[in-house]
Formats: sequence, C-alpha cells, structure tokens
Amino acid sequence: MRFRTTGFTQARDVRKGAPSRQRAQSFNPRRLRNTLTGSEADMLRPMASQPEPAAAKIGAPRRWLRWVVVTAPLLALLTFGVVWTFAGMALRPFGYEHRTPEQGLRLVGPETAAFWGKGLHDPRRDFGIAYEDVEFPTEGDATLRGWWIPGQAGAVAGVVTVHGAGADRRDFLRHLPILHSAGYPVLMFDCREHGISDGNGRGVSFGIREHEDVSAAVRYAKTSLGLERVAVIGTSQGGASVLLAAAVDPAIDAVISINPFSDLRALIADVSGEVARGADHLGPLLDWVGWMTAWRVGALDTPSPIEAIPDIAPRPLLLAHGTADQVIPVSHTQDLHEAAPFAQLWIAEGATHAALFDTHRKEWKRRILRFLRTNLGMPTGD
Repeated sequence: MRFRTTGFTQARDVRKGAPSRQRAQSFNPRRLRNTLTGSEADMLRPMASQPEPAAAKIGAPRRWLRWVVVTAPLLALLTFGVVWTFAGMALRPFGYEHRTPEQGLRLVGPETAAFWGKGLHDPRRDFGIAYEDVEFPTEGDATLRGWWIPGQAGAVAGVVTVHGAGADRRDFLRHLPILHSAGYPVLMFDCREHGISDGNGRGVSFGIREHEDVSAAVRYAKTSLGLERVAVIGTSQGGASVLLAAAVDPAIDAVISINPFSDLRALIADVSGEVARGADHLGPLLDWVGWMTAWRVGALDTPSPIEAIPDIAPRPLLLAHGTADQVIPVSHTQDLHEAAPFAQLWIAEGATHAALFDTHRKEWKRRILRFLRTNLGMPTGD
C-alpha cells in the first residue's frame, strides 16, 4: 500500500536542510497548508493579515491629544499677543507723540508740514493773529491746554475746534484766518493724551475720552470766556467726538463734523479689509484686533456715533466728507446722514482725508461761514 506523503516528505526535506534549489523546486506551501491543522496553517499566513494590537490603536489618538494639549495654549497665547500688539498700534497712530508742557508741541515732520501748510507753529507766528495760552479742567482731574483767539469786540458766539487722532490743536490752525476774519472767537485745544494736555500714555480712544474733553472745552468757553453760543467743529476722530459730545451735552449749540466715522468696529473692519485684501486668512485675526481695540478704549458698552447722532436733533448739524478719503470711507458719513436726515450734507468730490479745506477752500469758507451765521448768529449777536 502506497501513501501520499508528498507534502510531509517535502516538509521533512525542508527541516532536514535539503539543498535550496531542490527545496525551491519541490516545496509547495499550498499543499502543505492543506495537510496541516487549522492552527498550524494560521502560522503560515502573512504577518500583515494579523490584527493590529489594541494598544497601537489607542496610542496614536493619545499622542495627538497630548500634542493638542501642549500646543493649543501656546498658540492661544501667541494669538493674544499679536492681537494686543496690533490693537496698541491702532491706539498710537502714525505721528502720534504726547508731550509735556515743558517740552512744548512736537516738531512737525515734512509729511505733516506739507499737509498743514503754513499753520505749523502758532497763530501769531504763522498768521499774525493774537492769542492767549489757556488751560482748563476735564474729567479725571486732568488739565487740557490750548489757545484762545479773541474775535470781534463784544463777540458772544464762537467756535471750538477738535483735532483728529494723533494730532493736536494745530489741525485747525490753517483754517483760523477764515474764522477770525469773520469775527468769531476760537478756542483751539489738545484733547487728553494729545499735544501737551495731560495724559498717562494710553494713546487715543476714538472719541470715548475725547468727547468728554469737547464738553469741557464748551463749558470753559461759556463760563470763563464769555461766550453765549458755541459751535463745535471736528475732523476725523474729532468729527466723531463732536457727535458723541453733542448727543449728550445740550450746551453745544451747533455741530460741524468733517470726515467722521460712524462706528469704531466698522471703521477697523474697513481698514482691515484693505490690509487683508488678497489674504483672506488674516480676516479673523483682524476682526479680533478690532474687538480688542474697541474693548481697550471702552467702546464695546458705549454708543457709537451712528447710535448717538439722532439725539443731536433739533440742533443744527453739518456733515462733510471727501469722496477720495482712503482713511475713513465716505460711506461712514453717508450712513450717519441716513441715521440723521435732519443734518446738512456736503460730499466733496475728490477730497482726501481731512483735506476738504485744502482741495475746496472757497467752498469750505462759503459753506462753513453760512452754516455758522445761519445757526449760531453773527459773532456779536446782531
């Protein structure tokens, strides 16, 4: 009797160390597997077919979780630092320099000199107009400093000017000859943290503190300088500040707001949109910068100019803006006018930021003086 021993014989040859060429010719794993038990056959299966140990499956998620736990706080801290830094830059715009009375007003660089023109020093030196140095109190026991320029003899109606962010009283120095020649006395002053008024290094506040300074200036003009009626005129941040002040201060008799912003966060969103153009991934970061800036100056829980402007009625209001303004888009003033349709509106074609006077000087003189004479009266009240 013959037995089929081919598979065992071949396996025995392998175990005994038969020549490699012979094993290659005679060894057939499939036949051998058919003759082995189930457990023996499983041993011949490729290792790749064996299930992955449970510990290996659990290890990868744990490593990922450990990476997240360590990295997430670092990324959050880095993001906060970047947002805080950029918000700080917004509070100290280009050219901003707060100085002490002993230091005097800052020296004007070439760029500002080209913009301000002849009005770089003071009324007497630049235009031969007499003035007095004055100072008066504001909120927080701070002192504001400025110039009082008397007008026509016996004048009881005058003007308070309010500069923009990072500037000082000289923002309106080049406008002074027009107001002075019309007989109106003018109070020009530095807001807190600007010029040589008091401050502690906080930078600008986009109207939150400055509108209190506007009211302080009007109060001083009426109680100490003999004025009975006062119009306020502001530009940029000053334009927003006069709106915020007039909304809560009935002592202000008329308002002229030039290239103001309607809402701080909307302004920062507009600026951020220009910065992030072509880099959409920066959008969320710049939104956080806007929120942080508003939070640092206290604008999150106070009315914005567009929310406050209806409360100025029925007092007269003139809104003005240039179509070529690339700092505060003209849409801000258009939105403000929609919220306050009782206001007069002047949109100056081609005028850039805070430059309506420079590009439309004759029209500026005509519109501003007509507004003052109509709504404030002649300087002497005649």
